[in-house]
Amino acid sequence: MKLGIIGLPQCGKTTLFNVLTGGKKTTTYHIRGGSQVQIHTAVVDVPDHRVDWLSQHYCPKKTTYAKITFQDISSVETNQGAFSPTLLHALSQVQGFVHVVRTFQEQSVANPLTPMDATTAISTIQNEFVLNDMITVERKLQGLKLEWSKGGGRDRITIEREQRLFTHLKTALEDGQSLIEHELSVEDSRLLSGFGLLTRKPMLLILNSDEEESNPEKILDPEVVLTYKQNILIFMGKLEMEIAQLDDKDAALFRKEYSISEPGLTRVIKRAYEMLGLHSFFTVSEDEVRAWPLRYGFSAIKAAGTIHSDMQAGFIRSEVMPFANLQQLGSEASMKSSGKWRLEGKNYVVQEGDILRIRFSPPAQKQV
Repeated sequence: MKLGIIGLPQCGKTTLFNVLTGGKKTTTYHIRGGSQVQIHTAVVDVPDHRVDWLSQHYCPKKTTYAKITFQDISSVETNQGAFSPTLLHALSQVQGFVHVVRTFQEQSVANPLTPMDATTAISTIQNEFVLNDMITVERKLQGLKLEWSKGGGRDRITIEREQRLFTHLKTALEDGQSLIEHELSVEDSRLLSGFGLLTRKPMLLILNSDEEESNPEKILDPEVVLTYKQNILIFMGKLEMEIAQLDDKDAALFRKEYSISEPGLTRVIKRAYEMLGLHSFFTVSEDEVRAWPLRYGFSAIKAAGTIHSDMQAGFIRSEVMPFANLQQLGSEASMKSSGKWRLEGKNYVVQEGDILRIRFSPPAQKQV
């Protein structure tokens, strides 16, 4: 899973990146000319107390947390117009966005928006994304028109269907709508997956504040709050960055003093998981305890494929143990005797916190 951290200049993107990674990267904004795009990338562990418990319980040789990749991508300028190919490529490669919105009042840090307004900052990014999606859609429609006129290629029914789809998308974009608001068929979604349309990606809003505030409606217009619903997190970035660089004991004391329930990384991860429709399942053995991200509604055979393609191809059954039951009962033997251990087939929908052991038939070795 890869998330792009985006925002207007001086909004606190790199500050958030430092919170998430515990790094000390400079937070000074530098203007970059041409098509150069500066991207800071970090792969971080997803904090999970269940992995900690499983590791203590099984004492494996290796413990592996689920991973998430954060990319701090160059700031989007106001009225930037068409993105450079380099920036557009970077934005199109992520599964979702973490949009840092400046709400802090520090006068020493210049603000590209005067007066400062969080709702305007959000609509600015939205408009830039809509514009660049429009360019992509219009380019595709021009290609389809040329393909139709030339003939001799794909059948016309396929071309017409794609023309209808992209014309529908163009109409939505002309109305300033994000494409994620439109439900599409599985076939249409598969077709669009290769275009990297920016407004088709989910977005988590991080309101970078210098004050303790829990109600986004005091910061944003009501319609913005309604649009993003649960994908809003108020975040004291500067304070969180300072805490992230402390040792665990001192960090806990600071969080208690400022009534911060859990580390910034944990809160962002939870919201990102919710936004992307993800949950975690686990595999356990004497060699490794590991957490794996999986989309809600995915089956056991999909989970097997997440671990290894051979497991998916040769899937037979999956042993299933809910984590909460194992933690309560204390052993696999107790799980089996109480009926909490079970075997499930390929269509079983994996639940949050399931521990899986995949039974599969290894593929036959090819003879040379």
